[in-house]
Amino acid sequence: MTPPRNTFTVSEITAQIKGQIESRFSSVWVRGEISNFKHHSSGHMYFTVKDASAELRCVMFRGFNQSLHFKPENGMDVMIQGKITVYEPRGQYQLMVQLMEPAGIGTLYLAFEALKKQLLDEGLFNDSNKQALPTFPKKIGIVTSPTGAALRDMLNILKRRVPHIDIIIRPALVQGDGAAKDVSAGIRELESMENIDLIIIGRGGGSLEDLWAFNEELLARTIFESTIPILSAVGHETDVTISDMVADLRAPTPSAAAELASISISELAQNIITQQNQLYRIMENRLNKRWQELDHLIDRQSLQHPRMMIIRNREKLDIIMHQIDFSMHQFLSMKRTKLKGFEKELSVLNPSDILHRGYSIAFSDDGSIIRHADDLNAGDSFILKTGSGRFSAEKKKMLPDSE
Repeated sequence: MTPPRNTFTVSEITAQIKGQIESRFSSVWVRGEISNFKHHSSGHMYFTVKDASAELRCVMFRGFNQSLHFKPENGMDVMIQGKITVYEPRGQYQLMVQLMEPAGIGTLYLAFEALKKQLLDEGLFNDSNKQALPTFPKKIGIVTSPTGAALRDMLNILKRRVPHIDIIIRPALVQGDGAAKDVSAGIRELESMENIDLIIIGRGGGSLEDLWAFNEELLARTIFESTIPILSAVGHETDVTISDMVADLRAPTPSAAAELASISISELAQNIITQQNQLYRIMENRLNKRWQELDHLIDRQSLQHPRMMIIRNREKLDIIMHQIDFSMHQFLSMKRTKLKGFEKELSVLNPSDILHRGYSIAFSDDGSIIRHADDLNAGDSFILKTGSGRFSAEKKKMLPDSE
């Protein structure tokens, strides 16, 4: 007798497998290499992780992947955490990913979070400490790798948009040992120069390990202490570093940094046109307002009889002219009186008038006035001037004062 068969439908066996797998692998960490990566327009990520012998389908829904601090790419070695699920319509199992980080840098990620918390508590990320970027910089300093694509992209954009701006490039290491120290030194060097209006620091994209120089405390504090505004442009849009958080402004990419740092000539021209139009409208409104005021004035009764206004103004003018004549007469009379007083004073002091009153003046032959009788010896000649002429005389002898 044939034993009864224990037959399952496809859905039943799949459901049992699903229950067994999902209960056993509800939270696992898996390490592997990303392949077939696709970031769907819905925001979900679909990819496969593999090693030398096997591969595992994965999905990371948008709600989980928005917190990633790096951009997953094919060939990247990652550590992922999630739960194994079974997609019943196709009978396929997959890993529903909740966390992802580049493999081998879990310690770096923890260090990143620890420093981030420390600097946040100290206020280095506060908006109140950030400087505004200059609207029209004249000189921009760039600290980055001299051979990277990031520098070429920035220079191309700046040359196209603002060819009149001076660009100072300070080459620096942007990856590996000593990179943070070199970038910090570059910032300080540009700070010591004259007329640097803005500093851009950055590099192209990469893994968390590649970008680690921009997560070091030394560079963060150098950025915070800079007296010149700093624009940070590190990696891709999904890459966020400590430098980005401390900087006065973060650009999602180096190219975006170049655009943020410059207002193009065409934009300036458009701004000028806009300002001109606004000025025209303001002037037009003011003129219209003045015309209306003038219309109201014309309608006033006083302006409807201009002859009466002329007569009243003539009367005012006659009064003013009379006041001017009276004031001038009084002024001249006072001046004449003073002048006569001065004439009398001068007349009293005039030597000629004194001589006409009977006095005379004795002069020596050299023309000096003889003031004392003993200035001459007996027999010396001298000149005596009277009110009506002069004559020569000779000293005979000294006479006493009483005579």
